Amino acid sequence: MTNAEIGNRIKYARDLKDATLEDVARKVGVAKSTIQRYEAGKISAIKIPVVDAIAMALNVNPAWIVGKSDDMELPSQKIPKILQYYETLNDIGKHEATKRVEELTYIPQYVKENTEDYLKVNAAHARTDIDIPEDADISEDDIMDDENF
Repeated sequence: MTNAEIGNRIKYARDLKDATLEDVARKVGVAKSTIQRYEAGKISAIKIPVVDAIAMALNVNPAWIVGKSDDMELPSQKIPKILQYYETLNDIGKHEATKRVEELTYIPQYVKENTEDYLKVNAAHARTDIDIPEDADISEDDIMDDENF
């Protein structure tokens, strides 16, 4: 990939994120003119640490900037939908959502293999201040609902 193509990707990402040259330069710790020269493809020797810093300032994948990946988003940006929904809730909504997800863990068809007993024992620990032996027989009848307790 040419320096001009790298510069075009930096500018594209900056425009997409509504960031100014000053914003990026401040986050990277370089002069505004340095960012301008990177965008214009006028840097003769691209410095990977600077490209990485620019990518982090713009919250994009550094490998995308240099053409090593087609994925512009950072892997950590691929947040599951449930977490996206959860983040839109207020404190009361988050509490209710947590309860609903916990309830799903008690339905065998929704739980991964070998996880059910682990969740039941941990739920029992979370709900009481007594220790439950690891070899304890935990059946559905032993699980109390917080609301009915």
